[in-house]
Amino acid sequence: MATKKDLVEAHAFSKRRLITAFVSGAPGGREVEPVRPGRVLIGGIALSVLLLAGAAIAGFLIGRPNSAWLEQGSFVISKETGERYVVLRGGDDPLLQRVPNYLSAQLLLGEPELSANRVSDKYIREVALGPDLGIDGAPTLPAAGDLIDDGWTACTAADTGIKLTITEDPDIAELRQSAYLVSSGGGLWLVAPSPGGSGYRLRLPADPTDAGVIGDRLGFGATSEAPVVPEEWLNLFPEGPSLEVASFGIPAGDIGSPADYPGAETDLSRFQVGDLVRTPSRSYLLGPDGPIPLSEFAAVVYDSVGSSTQDLDEDLRVAPADTTYPDEWPTDTPVADQGVDMCAVLHPGDEGEAAEVRLAGTPRGEVAATGIKPQSHEVDVAPSGGAYVRSGADEAATEGTPYVIDTKAQKYQLGPDVAVYIGYGDSAAPVVPNTWLEFFEEGTALSVNAARRVPEDAPATGDAAAS
Repeated sequence: MATKKDLVEAHAFSKRRLITAFVSGAPGGREVEPVRPGRVLIGGIALSVLLLAGAAIAGFLIGRPNSAWLEQGSFVISKETGERYVVLRGGDDPLLQRVPNYLSAQLLLGEPELSANRVSDKYIREVALGPDLGIDGAPTLPAAGDLIDDGWTACTAADTGIKLTITEDPDIAELRQSAYLVSSGGGLWLVAPSPGGSGYRLRLPADPTDAGVIGDRLGFGATSEAPVVPEEWLNLFPEGPSLEVASFGIPAGDIGSPADYPGAETDLSRFQVGDLVRTPSRSYLLGPDGPIPLSEFAAVVYDSVGSSTQDLDEDLRVAPADTTYPDEWPTDTPVADQGVDMCAVLHPGDEGEAAEVRLAGTPRGEVAATGIKPQSHEVDVAPSGGAYVRSGADEAATEGTPYVIDTKAQKYQLGPDVAVYIGYGDSAAPVVPNTWLEFFEEGTALSVNAARRVPEDAPATGDAAAS
């Protein structure tokens, strides 16, 4: 075993050999020649050139867009300016055509969802540019899921304008058993719900006495105190038969003739056709073919404008005649609503059904007509909201002209196929009475030919680039 002394001597020997190797030079006495500086410099320059060339080539390849952006049917947006283009002619000789808005591109390309190719303007300028296309002033429309076609409200008050609001869940209370007595257009009107709930405007008699009796019997007091409302608001409710004798359907020539009904077990010999009788169970209007059962409301009206009620101590034992008074009238006597605010709420019908307009009151927030001057109106559409509806000629219409409404409260008539191209193909377009759509400003019509900038009667097919 090596001693400590042996280890020290071995270490000293290794150290001497290492020093000798460093100071003695190359074997055989030849020194190693140093590398010349010029060779290093040339190599560095060559490497730099290669790196720069690679970067330039990579930048060129990355910056130039894929040629697919010039295929027919492409939608292009300039990265720098945001200008929009459509490609209606692709192939070896593509043509770009500028459009003013997204909706125009939808109509020209016939697609509701467009994937934009964002391209630098320097590459756009390398392609032939055709004439501009599209519809100036075409709107930005809501998504199909944001359309609001139910629950539109129109509110007013005495000597106030109209506030029409399109919003989800308006803060308002619909009235099922109440009625308004209003003055409009020089006449008096009762706005009341029918048995089905839809509201109607019912004209009171022109005779002030008869009108006053009806107003008093219904709990409104003096008709001279009826609030004055705009005709445009009143006309939102369909007109029902007037509150007068003629609406009960009894021919004038039969009134006053004997109430002689074959097979009657109740003695009615002292009565005449046109008399109103009240039994312990209900009231009847004696018609030419038999007694006509009256609702509570109809009995109040006839007692006010026709003959006075005569009481019978027993129920009638005679076959009743068919009802002849209007179905639009309420069944029960409505509660007189004398609140400050009066509102209409629109409920469009399902496919093939007419719309309904219901009475409402106590509006809060944005739906109230607070501060709107007489003879004026305001329309408020919820942010990101709008509507896709058909304008019906009247309240009973089940077909109509298609329109879209944007957040600026403008309406735009739609041409053929437009609803599909703008993404509303699966959306139902309920019919809305034109009395509601008259509140909206008319925007430019939207059609494929308008986007092509050709006459509306031009053929639907053809190259828009040539137009």
